[in-house]
Amino acid sequence: MSPVEKFREYLASQGIRLTEEREIIVAEVFSSDEQFDADQLVERMADQGVGRRVSRSTVYRTIGWLEKAGMLRKAGRNNDRDIYQPESE
Repeated sequence: MSPVEKFREYLASQGIRLTEEREIIVAEVFSSDEQFDADQLVERMADQGVGRRVSRSTVYRTIGWLEKAGMLRKAGRNNDRDIYQPESE
């Protein structure tokens, strides 16, 4: 099952819809195994031209849901920012 499908199932179990913006975020998070913070994720999406369609608040909310779904974990902190690591299946 792809990360997007897994996340869609998690959101559905919570009564939340998978929007196009959330799908873009999930695809970007799992496009690499590298650690990142929320600002780096926003920058990566902006560099690809999709970031302007996704608000920073949507990024933060989606990261929280990915954590609760067990798909993402906090790997530490750097410069007072949480660093995240995608969980491999």
